[in-house]
Amino acid sequence: MSNTTNKVVVNGLFIALVFLCTYFTRIPGPVPPGYINFGDSVIIVGAILFGRGCGLISGSIGSAIADLASPGGIIFAPITFIVKGLEGYVAGAVAERSNAHKRKEVLRIAGAVAAALIMVLGYFIAECYILGIFDKTFGYAAAIAELPFNLIQGGVSVVLGYLLSSVLLKLGVADKILNNKLF
Repeated sequence: MSNTTNKVVVNGLFIALVFLCTYFTRIPGPVPPGYINFGDSVIIVGAILFGRGCGLISGSIGSAIADLASPGGIIFAPITFIVKGLEGYVAGAVAERSNAHKRKEVLRIAGAVAAALIMVLGYFIAECYILGIFDKTFGYAAAIAELPFNLIQGGVSVVLGYLLSSVLLKLGVADKILNNKLF
C-alpha cells in the first residue's frame, strides 16, 4: 500500500475506534441527553501517533457519528463535530512539534491537556449559548451542572490517551503501520 492509502486506512480505523469508544463508554450526564465517555482518549492517541489530520478527522467524524447513534444525541452532533475536531487538531499539532523538541513528553502532555480544555470549554459555551436556542433545558445552569463531568471526562481521557500513546510510540506501532511493517 502507498503512504496515502495507509493514511486513509489509519484515519478510517481511528474514526471507527473513536465511535466505538465514545458510544460504548457512555455514562449519562446530569442534563439528558448529555453523557460522558472516554472517546477523547482515542482522539488523543490518534493525534499523538498520526498527527493533527488524524486527530481532526477522527475526532470530528467518529464523535459526531456516536452522537447521531445515541438516543437524543442529534442535538449535540454539530457541536461535537466542531469541538472534537478542534480537540484532535490541537492535540496533534502540539504533538507534531514534540518531534523536533527535547522535551517531547512535556509537549505531548501539554497537547493532551490543551485538547481536553478545548473539549470542556467548547461544550460549556455550546450549552450556555447555542443549545438553549433549540432546547430550553440548556443554558447557564445546565452548563454549570455538566462542567464537573466534562472535567472528569477530559482528565481521564488525558491520562488514558497519553499513557496508551506512550506505550504505542515505544513499540513503534505508528511507524510500522505507516511503513507496512506491522505484520
